[in-house]
Amino acid sequence: MACQGLQKGETLASLKKESENLKKKLEEERGKLNDIELHQVAEKVEAVAALSLKTRRVLKGHGNKVLCMDWCKDKRRLVSSSQDGKVIVWDAFTLNKEHGVTLPCTWVMACAYAPSGCAVACGGLDNKCSVVPLSLDRNENMAAKKKSVAMHTNYVSGCSFTNSDMQ
Repeated sequence: MACQGLQKGETLASLKKESENLKKKLEEERGKLNDIELHQVAEKVEAVAALSLKTRRVLKGHGNKVLCMDWCKDKRRLVSSSQDGKVIVWDAFTLNKEHGVTLPCTWVMACAYAPSGCAVACGGLDNKCSVVPLSLDRNENMAAKKKSVAMHTNYVSGCSFTNSDMQ
């Protein structure tokens, strides 16, 4: 339209006014699509009452601070690692220790359950990520079955399995 010139009855002022009206309509439509601000939502939320936490079970066995724990997918067993250099697999229902592995370093900072529940991974200040296969045989030496799967240049502060026991 700019190339054709002004139509009959159009002035530069009328075109500017029409442009401003279109901009206002556009801003109104954009405003309808926008999410609201966080503080506006927070004003509408009721205050949370004081939480009432209750200890259900206490698992005793580590000689120092527990640094990490992970639940098995069966929602019954868990693995914990501690500053005492131990990784313990627990039955949370009976409070029994199912497996215990002593590692060469004192700080075991990370542990994770395999998705199948047949192995646990752990690591710490020894700069290694180790996988320990779990067995039902109580007389089996778990520490001898431990395999280092990764060596790092610094300590291991976290580990996890991704979707399968093989990763």
